Amino acid sequence: MHYEDENAGGSFLLGLLAGAVLGAGVGLLFAPRPGSETRRRVQEQAKNFGDTASQAYGQASEKFSDIAGRGRETYDRARQSVQKGVDEARRYANDATDTARGYAQDAVKTARSYANDAADTASRAGQQAVNDINSRVDRM
Repeated sequence: MHYEDENAGGSFLLGLLAGAVLGAGVGLLFAPRPGSETRRRVQEQAKNFGDTASQAYGQASEKFSDIAGRGRETYDRARQSVQKGVDEARRYANDATDTARGYAQDAVKTARSYANDAADTASRAGQQAVNDINSRVDRM
């Protein structure tokens, strides 16, 4: 909306300028003056119009440069914000991966411990069964 307001001001200025030059030119053409003076006045008005047009072009160029500069700044800020978001998302993903890896390693250690305990218990039970069988065989 800010851009539209600036554009409306430039359009108004250009319209005012064109109207003033056209009005002056028409006034000169219809004024009762000798031909040489009318030509001189037309030349002056043409020069004034050229100067005014040059000034208007300079102002429009400045406005465009300003708008383009602000557009670049806005783009740069947006790009930096997006990059910051990407970096933060990466950091969170890496942290989550590290946490998940830690949980998985803990789960593997716990499962190994339970498996070793179960194997030791089964081994002791098997040895006890062998001892019981040998004891019964010896008593026979």
